[in-house]
Amino acid sequence: MPTMTSNISDLGSVTFTRSTRAKYLRITIRPNKTITVTMPKNGNISEAKKFLQSKQAWIKKHLQKIEQQEKLQPTPDLSSEELIKAQENLFSRLDYFSDKYKFPYNRAVFRCQKTKWGSCSNKNNINLNINIAFLPKELQDYILLHELCHIRHKNHSKEFWNELDRHVGGRAKQLSKELRKYRMRMSA
Repeated sequence: MPTMTSNISDLGSVTFTRSTRAKYLRITIRPNKTITVTMPKNGNISEAKKFLQSKQAWIKKHLQKIEQQEKLQPTPDLSSEELIKAQENLFSRLDYFSDKYKFPYNRAVFRCQKTKWGSCSNKNNINLNINIAFLPKELQDYILLHELCHIRHKNHSKEFWNELDRHVGGRAKQLSKELRKYRMRMSA
């Protein structure tokens, strides 16, 4: 059984899947409210269902949190042209910050990522999540500067946060916390 879907009372449709990399049972709730239980390859489906039942309160709490975020932060629909313009604007600001603060990057691309706002590779390639276009400008700039700071500091060390603080007016941790209030927009 690589994947199986069951209708669980009070939760609806739940997908059970096996993974050769999983060592423990894990529950994942996506922003579109889909629930997945991942089991080790030799896991038992009845144990997975018991585990799911034992975590119902936690699951319901997180589903409610997603619903509250949807009410508070509706995501606007952008036309293809508007999305392209937003991407061009973000690339322009990335270039501006790169030049201003001397963070030379190799290349930058937009990706449809599910969990990360951005990343910087060891080769200084910057990947940006298309969902950045839906964030307030201040948080967009925070993400751009966050990834550019990874050019000098490839981790989240104290030196990294100090560098980022210098470029965001001493508000790096505050902006990081603010960003957690936003969810990824689900792509079609």
